Formats: sequence, C-alpha cells, structure tokens
Amino acid sequence: MSRIRLTVLLREDWRDRYPLVLEACRQAGLEVERELGAIGAIAGSIEEDRLAALSAVEGVSAVERERMNFTQPESPCGPGDGKQDDDKSTR
Repeated sequence: MSRIRLTVLLREDWRDRYPLVLEACRQAGLEVERELGAIGAIAGSIEEDRLAALSAVEGVSAVERERMNFTQPESPCGPGDGKQDDDKSTR
C-alpha cells in the first residue's frame, strides 16, 4: 500500500482532549508531521490501508486527504501562441 498525506480534524467537544486524540491517532498508524492544537487538527501521513482505523479514533470528526494542485506553467512569451503580429502591412 502507499502512504498518503492527510489532515485529521477533531470534534469540537474533544478539543480539550487533544493530547489523547493525538496519541490514539499515532496508535492507529498516523505519522504526525504537525500538531495544530489551536485549531483542533493534526497533519501527517499514514498507510492507505490504515485509514479506516484512523477514522474510527474517538474524537476524530474527519480525515481529509491532501489535495494536489496542478497548474500549467506560463509561457515565457505570455498568453497566446508566443507569436507576435509585427506585420502591419496586412492591416
């Protein structure tokens, strides 16, 4: 299986037990990369086949996979096909 990056969100009523949920997530297989206790979130990665165990941790409201944004690099010539219309004789 492959490892996936994700964010775990805690239930609002469990934020005061953040350390307990954090440890339970680790026990479920989460490799913690960032602890975001102030907003009730944990960022990390886990083997894909462990997602169900992570989602079942008491106090977890959601498990969100990291989203990848792919954009096309801009052309060095700017928008269009890169050709300039310098022939003014056709106008």
